[in-house]
Amino acid sequence: MRRFGLNALLWSAFGIMILLGAYVALNACDLGLRSLFASNACQARAASVALESERAQEAQLQSRIHAEEIRLALLPACPKPGPKPQPLQPEPLPVVKIPDPPLRIEPEPKQAFEVPKKLEDLKGCWQSARGDIDILTDDAQHLPVGKARLCYCFGSNGEGVAQISYSDGAACRARLVARISPDQVFMRHDVISCRKHRDYVVHDITCGGNQSDKTTCEIISRGKTYIRRVEQFVRVTDDYCNWDG
Repeated sequence: MRRFGLNALLWSAFGIMILLGAYVALNACDLGLRSLFASNACQARAASVALESERAQEAQLQSRIHAEEIRLALLPACPKPGPKPQPLQPEPLPVVKIPDPPLRIEPEPKQAFEVPKKLEDLKGCWQSARGDIDILTDDAQHLPVGKARLCYCFGSNGEGVAQISYSDGAACRARLVARISPDQVFMRHDVISCRKHRDYVVHDITCGGNQSDKTTCEIISRGKTYIRRVEQFVRVTDDYCNWDG
């Protein structure tokens, strides 16, 4: 009896071990008793619901991203940045026109210049027949800002002054001398220096008759730039030139 009971106990233990091994193997292959009797069904369904929720959120995010891309594509193009602002430059001062004082007007007609027989005949004042000279600005516009009156005034000995009277009231003088040769008279004045205006360089003036029997004068500038022009002169009064000779 004892031996029979021991054998039964051993076989029972062996059977239990076989069952335990089978259970472990089935669970490893997801074929355990719970799977066979659908005891996992709730867990698998819960995992599937969670996965579907994650996929739905992903789809929503993709839809929002696509909508935002479309919105950005429809926005107007941003303008290109313009040039950097330049520092403000001071505005040029406006040109102030010098008011013209009432310069004395010489009555017409005027006596034309002729080559004198002697120096005494030069006595008095002479001016170019073109009259007063317009003073212009130095910029490209060359706006008139006043006038200048150039007079050649002699005493009885062939000496005198070359004088420029400006419409702003300035008056500048330089020494003037003349000498006579047959059919010609030669005059030269020194540099006419002025504080408020540019210096007027030395000029040589040679006057003589021409084919039309009119006395013309060749004027040559002795400045840095050689300038030659031909003009005619007329006599003007001493008051017109503010000459007290």
